[in-house]
Formats: sequence, C-alpha cells, structure tokens
Amino acid sequence: MKPIIRFNSFLVYSEENKKYFFSYFKNKINIIYGKNTSGKSTLIQLILYSFGINDNKIKLAEILSEEIFVRLDFTVKRGEREDLYTFIRTDETLAIQENRDKVVRFNGIGNDHSQEHIKLKKYLSNMLNFSLELESNSGITNGPIETMFLPYYVSQDVGWVYLRKSFSNLNFYRKFKEDFLDYYLGIENAIDRQNKRKIENEIKIIQQKINFYIDIEKNNQDFELSKILDDSISGKANELLEKISSRKDETLSIEKEYVKESNKLSFLTQRLSVVSKVKRNHKNQVPGRDKCPTCSQILPKSIEKIYGFFQEENDSISLFGELKEKIKKSQSKINSLNKKLIELRTANETDHKIFNKYSESNITIENYIGNKATVYLHNNLVENVGKLNIELEAKRTDLTEYKTDQEIYTERAKKEKIFKDIFLENNLKLKLPHLSEERFYKLYDISSFPFQGVQLHLAVLSYHFSFNYLISKTHYAHRLPFILDSIFKEDIEGGNKELI
Repeated sequence: MKPIIRFNSFLVYSEENKKYFFSYFKNKINIIYGKNTSGKSTLIQLILYSFGINDNKIKLAEILSEEIFVRLDFTVKRGEREDLYTFIRTDETLAIQENRDKVVRFNGIGNDHSQEHIKLKKYLSNMLNFSLELESNSGITNGPIETMFLPYYVSQDVGWVYLRKSFSNLNFYRKFKEDFLDYYLGIENAIDRQNKRKIENEIKIIQQKINFYIDIEKNNQDFELSKILDDSISGKANELLEKISSRKDETLSIEKEYVKESNKLSFLTQRLSVVSKVKRNHKNQVPGRDKCPTCSQILPKSIEKIYGFFQEENDSISLFGELKEKIKKSQSKINSLNKKLIELRTANETDHKIFNKYSESNITIENYIGNKATVYLHNNLVENVGKLNIELEAKRTDLTEYKTDQEIYTERAKKEKIFKDIFLENNLKLKLPHLSEERFYKLYDISSFPFQGVQLHLAVLSYHFSFNYLISKTHYAHRLPFILDSIFKEDIEGGNKELI
C-alpha cells in the first residue's frame, strides 16, 4: 500500500531563550512568505532536520546553538488506514511516537554513519515502504534518508539550478541518476541489477571455462592418439594388468607376513639372550656362598631362599630350551616366505617383459600405459564440459527472471515519452521557449536547462511537477509533501507571478 504523508503541525522551542515557533498545516497548499532572512528556508530545513537529516546542519548552526528542540506531527495514510506520528528531535536524539503509543528513541544520530542513524534509516524505510538500493564502493546499500525526500524538495540555492542537487554527496553513489529514476518510476532497482549482473558474470565465467576445455581438446593431438591406443589394445592390456595386479596383491601379503615373522624372530632372539644371562648368573650366585651382584652382600641361605633359587634356575633352563625351539621354527618360516617372495618377484618380472613386448599394429602395452593418463584427462574434460553446460543452462534460466537491457531501455523510453508530453505542455503554459534538443526533455538525460533567471526557475518548476506526476503512477512509491523553497527568490513581475 502506497504511504502518503500529510504534515499536521510543527513546533520549534528554545527553553533557554523562552522562544518558540508553532504552526498548523492545511491539507492542500501551504504558502510560507516573508522578507529575506525572515526564516522561511530555516523553517523548511528544520522540518527535514526533524526526520534525522543532517545535510543542512551547517546552515542551521545559528538556531541549533540556542539548544532548541523541534516537534513535527504528521499523518501517514495507507489506503483507508491513518496513523499519527510525532517526531521530536533535540541535538542528536530523536524520539518517535506512533498513534500515541510507546516512544522509540534513537540516540546519537548526528553522524550519518553511526549505528543509531542506520537504525533510524531502517525505521523510516519500513514506515514509508521505501526500498531504494544504491551502489557504492562498498557494494549495494540502502538509500540514505535524503533520497526519501529528494523528489519532493527543491532547495533554495542549487535546487533551482541543477536537478537532484538539493542534498549534497548523493553523486557518491554509482549510477545514482539511473537508480533514483528507475526506483521512483517503478522500472528497476539496484538490487535487481546487482543480482542480474552477478548471474551474467557467472555465465561469462562458465562459458570461458567451457571454451578453454574445448580449445584444449581441439588443439591436443595426444587425445586422439590416446583414444586410438585405448580402443586398439585395451582388452589384452586389461587381461595382463589383472594378472599382474593379482600377483602383486599376493606379493604384498607375503611381504607383510615376512616382516611380521622377522620381527617375531628378532624378539625371540633378544629374549633368549636375556634368559641366557639369567641362566649364567644362577651358576655363580649360590645362596650362603656367593654375593649379590647389586649390593655385594652374601645371598641369604634359608631353606625358602635356596628352594626359590633352584626353582628359578629350573625355570630358566626350561624357558631357554623353549625359546631355542621357537627360534628354529621362526627362522624356517622366514626362509620359506623368502623363497616364495623370490618366486613371485621372478614371475612378475617375466610378466612385465611379456606385457611390454606385447603389441598390436605396432602399439605396445607400454605405450598404452603411458597414454592412459591422457585418456583419463580427456574423459575428465568431457565430463567437466557436460557439468558446466548443465550449470550454464540453469544460470540462463535464472537470468530470464530479470529484465534484459533492451526491456529496461524500452520501459524507460515509455516513461520518457509520458514525461516529455507533460513537461512540454507545462512549459507552454509557463510561456517558456521551445526546447528542441533531446538532452533538455529526455528524462534520463536532463541535468540542467539552457535558461537563466526566472525562466530557469520556471523550467525547474515544470520539471518537478512533471516528474511528480509520473511518481504518482508508481504503485509503491511513497508520497511526501512537495516542498518548493523560494520560488520567488528573483524579482518576478506580476505576469510571471500569475503564471506560477
């Protein structure tokens, strides 16, 4: 639903100086008039200031130094529903009340890049259903608060000379004019173009990859030779390879067993060495006669000790014999495994010789093996091209959801035709000279007009009313009070005043 704002009342108050300004606004046209420096522009800039706009803070420095607060009451109409808002701003704090309910505060909005100001921008965007996206060096970002007011505000100074210059620093955004006009005319926004451009870049990259793979295939003769080799000799090669592979598996299995048995033999040999030393020590350490090899004391000669001594000696003799038998069997098994390994390795060498000598039509299996990697590479290329083509078609399908450049140009041309008719009709009513050059009446080309003085003001006035007519036809674009600051800035004769 298109939000439409109507200002109800405005208050400026300085508690320190006990001064204030207050006014109601009528529903139709409100004319603020007075002498130069009487505060007309200040009043308008303070209304913008009450929404969190900081662009005119320098111009408001004198009145802000009086520690004022401003209060704006307005109504937002959405279809049949009307919501009452109250905005109260003092310095860097903005308090907002909706339908006399709870108050929302934003503290620290004096800097446009502060988190509070960003939160305020989001709040206002939700309130106005505003979704203009602009492109900066950091990527796509939400349009600043100023762009919510730009179609509806002509500033006193540059606003009557250059279009879309009533607020400063908006040219910081890339293709600002196109994005701004597209949004308010209902054609396309920056986020659509960003997604579209992303898909187009992805399609370009995929196509480059496909072309790269195809060029490799076309320019590499080894692929064709490898396919011929693979087709000519693959049957016999696979037969011999299977035989060699089977024997290799058996060889690896026996080698593992050989290593395991060798480790076992080494362990038994070391253990036999230890048992031999124990057995030898028993002969030279009789209890009651010989000394302990560690502490040099005579070994005790109790019956229990003597019994234990001879029992251990008998155990050592028994274990010594068992280990010698195990070592003998282990060595025999190792010899048998070694013999089997020699037989298998000899057989493998023989098969390799047969394998390498075998050929069909002067194509050897040795060549076949050398080219098999090329065959795999070729198959991989073909597979990748297939996958990329599927991905390419999916991206092209995604792209159909977005308007083509030609479709966008066509829509813009239609809007420009409507604008031209209204603009030239308004110019005629204002008795302006005929504009014959397209750059002065094509909406996406206009930046200024070839007039001076009152005629320039009349042309700018005509432009804004024509542009606002187009905005009124955009179903989602919010509507704000149309603020023209100082149309009577120059000396205007009675005839021009009547036309205006």
